[in-house]
Amino acid sequence: MNNFWKYGLAFLGGAAAGALVYKNSKQLRSLCTRALGDLMDIKDMALSAAETVKESAEDLLAEADARRKAGNAEG
Repeated sequence: MNNFWKYGLAFLGGAAAGALVYKNSKQLRSLCTRALGDLMDIKDMALSAAETVKESAEDLLAEADARRKAGNAEG
């Protein structure tokens, strides 16, 4: 297949996709808005979970450091 046909078919495919998007733009816009909202919720939950893990790790580190210092003071 030469470049003329390849680019011609790509143009026709793009035009058909554009026509479908234009025709169904309200439904597509609401679908995209909902999907982006859900993705933002997932991002917020992931950041919250990461913060919880970070705080737990900091607590464990502080407790281990305190035990190490207490052990050195006794010995």
